[in-house]
Amino acid sequence: MKSELSTKMILVEDLIDIVKGRLLDRLVKNQALIYKKNPNHCPSCNDGSIVGVEIMGALEGVLLWECESCFDMFLKYEADKTEIELQQAKGYWTNASDWGYVPRSKFN
Repeated sequence: MKSELSTKMILVEDLIDIVKGRLLDRLVKNQALIYKKNPNHCPSCNDGSIVGVEIMGALEGVLLWECESCFDMFLKYEADKTEIELQQAKGYWTNASDWGYVPRSKFN
């Protein structure tokens, strides 16, 4: 039985400092693979630890999938749609002080 989907939320700025061109080209190796639902295993390493990745400033909910073992990322939506969402999220930021104290043990 598959457990509940784990997700993590990140800023695009945390993924890539300053990138010219398509952000997706730096994040996703195989853009032909699209998984509308959480894949059962990673197609790269065959591990079953896949999490949904939410990007702050992009659409609400999971935008990408990531293998927690090999860290490969996979698409949930078509590449062009994902790239638009990533580009819109560039420059989005948050003040960590506004989130209150979170113990390090609770970090993703």
